[in-house]
Amino acid sequence: MRRRRGRVSGVVDMARSYVTPFVGACVALFLCVFAFRAHGEWNRIENVPVGAYSGLATVVGDPEPRGVGVSVVLRVEGWRYEAILHGADAWRVRNRMQGESVLMSATRQRWGEGLPRYKLVRHVAGRLVDVNLGGDWTQGSALTRATNRLRRLIAHGASALPRAEGSLLVGLVIGDDRAQPRGMRTSFRDAGLSHLTAVSGQNIVFVLAVFSPAITRMKPRARLVATLGVLAAFTLMTRAEPSVLRAGGMAGLSAVVFAAGGKIAAGRALLASSAVLVIADPFLAWSVGYWLSFAATAGLVVVGPQCESLLRQRLRCPGFIAAPLAASFAAQLATLPILVVVFGRVAPWGLVANLFAVPVAGAVMLAGLPLCLVAGLVGQPVASLLTAPLLLGVRWVWWVAEIVARLPA
Repeated sequence: MRRRRGRVSGVVDMARSYVTPFVGACVALFLCVFAFRAHGEWNRIENVPVGAYSGLATVVGDPEPRGVGVSVVLRVEGWRYEAILHGADAWRVRNRMQGESVLMSATRQRWGEGLPRYKLVRHVAGRLVDVNLGGDWTQGSALTRATNRLRRLIAHGASALPRAEGSLLVGLVIGDDRAQPRGMRTSFRDAGLSHLTAVSGQNIVFVLAVFSPAITRMKPRARLVATLGVLAAFTLMTRAEPSVLRAGGMAGLSAVVFAAGGKIAAGRALLASSAVLVIADPFLAWSVGYWLSFAATAGLVVVGPQCESLLRQRLRCPGFIAAPLAASFAAQLATLPILVVVFGRVAPWGLVANLFAVPVAGAVMLAGLPLCLVAGLVGQPVASLLTAPLLLGVRWVWWVAEIVARLPA
């Protein structure tokens, strides 16, 4: 009993040491600034311009199939609108990419009643109807052209695989799951593996690992610039999804602190980068993807080491089993409340599925980026040889999802 009381008092003392007046003041300041920024953003988006428009429109994100049509978000005079296109306009826009622009005429409208909040959270303030697109497109800035070129190269390299496997490979590498069959998406969701096709911190780590042989040979200042450049390019190439912003911000902050000669704990890097991002874009606080990314990372930082230690010391699990099992358990435990509250469901066999799929998916992510880029450059038949090893890994991940999804709940 005394030991238990001693442990509890130790935990309380440790918590008190962190909750200092300075920390309390920082939290209060953050909440005030966030409330001010959020109030301003919500007021701004409610005053979206409406009426007839004729002029330049820029693609935001990438067009997605929507039934027999195509859904595309267009930026018009600094505002984002969604358009559902059919017929010739849908055909003209379906292969366009983020940052490309075209002259058009349309009518801008506010959203009606019953709008899902997620559209506003993504800064889509209204919709476009009676859209007429011009025929000539501009390719955007040099940075836009470069990132779109990389996406096309990766997709072209992955096309050396069969269609379904190639679409999954693109999803694993850059998070683009638009071409995946509906059945594949359903299997990954039911198996608790849909996070594999949503770019996250794992992809950031692998991208930095690919470039690390060159970056580590640079001088400190050049190394920092190169690291931040790689993070920025990958974030833009993957369309700055909330999970990518969180992971990229955390990695960028860690790189800056390291270049300054210091170190920052993972938990503090997570909190600091998340606070900066939420202040910059308050709508992230309403993004479920951002919640899940933050919670999963917090679980890995807080619960992961204890789980791995327990598996190694108490259950005598080998390291190659304990590490992925602890990581999967910690991430799923942390995201469980969000999944239950928001979606009302969890994947009952998710832990098993992640144990078998995540290590192989990680290898595919690590090797997939450089191999797909090279395969996209050289073309057939060399592309098929380069991507052949990836085919085995992709099929393994798909098989795991299919088998686990069929298990009884």
